[in-house]
Amino acid sequence: MSACGTVSNQQILDLLFIIAPQFATTDPVKLAAYNLLIDALECMINCRLLGCCAVLAFANLLAHYLTMQSNAFLGVGTSISEGQLSIGFTNTINGNFFASTPYGQAYLNIIGKFRIGAFVTNATRGWYGPQCCGGY
Repeated sequence: MSACGTVSNQQILDLLFIIAPQFATTDPVKLAAYNLLIDALECMINCRLLGCCAVLAFANLLAHYLTMQSNAFLGVGTSISEGQLSIGFTNTINGNFFASTPYGQAYLNIIGKFRIGAFVTNATRGWYGPQCCGGY
């Protein structure tokens, strides 16, 4: 399978297992679910714009969704109580879905560096985009 036409699902999974080793698996059922999630998340990645950074952005986005899946209270609850036990959480995400995990923050950091089109400043004229694709 191929995400964005240029990046393979296997490339994304290989990098996912490096940056988030807790998700590494050889279980065919989990791998099928990962591949299905990659296909669903394809609409959130512009591989042409991100160029050589697309695999890293995609792996972080996938890790973010998998982390959110494994912890339903992440970024939502500020405390949990059960009987005599009470656990409080710090909430610093300010309502930003991607800021609730380190992988989501990395994804935002990567895509935040890129804009489509030319730009002009007082000093120079340039083109936003990754260096590997002729950007500045």
